[in-house]
Amino acid sequence: MRKRIGFRRHRATFLRHNGTVDQYGQPTYNTLSDWDTFFADWPCEFVSTVGGEILRGRMVTEKSTHACFGNFSAVEGIDVEMRAVIDGKNYGITSVSDPEGIRTEMRVELRLEK
Repeated sequence: MRKRIGFRRHRATFLRHNGTVDQYGQPTYNTLSDWDTFFADWPCEFVSTVGGEILRGRMVTEKSTHACFGNFSAVEGIDVEMRAVIDGKNYGITSVSDPEGIRTEMRVELRLEK
């Protein structure tokens, strides 16, 4: 794989909901204490995108606003029920894939949370 300028200069932290519920038994997602760190400081390439756009030969899901790429083995096990924090901003995970199918690179599509 050819390296590009700025390749993997961002760090992503993946958070998993810890099961916290409110007084009615509904999961709470609003505060940082509702989330536990699954994996911290994953070096990744971070790209802004528009849903439906073709990025590296594959279409981005409609809801995605960003995508990141990095080493597969480091973050194996992440899923769409997690959240990512990159540059201090929270992102919901819309899609996780192994684009090559050989477990070398992970593609994570994200949606900026407001």
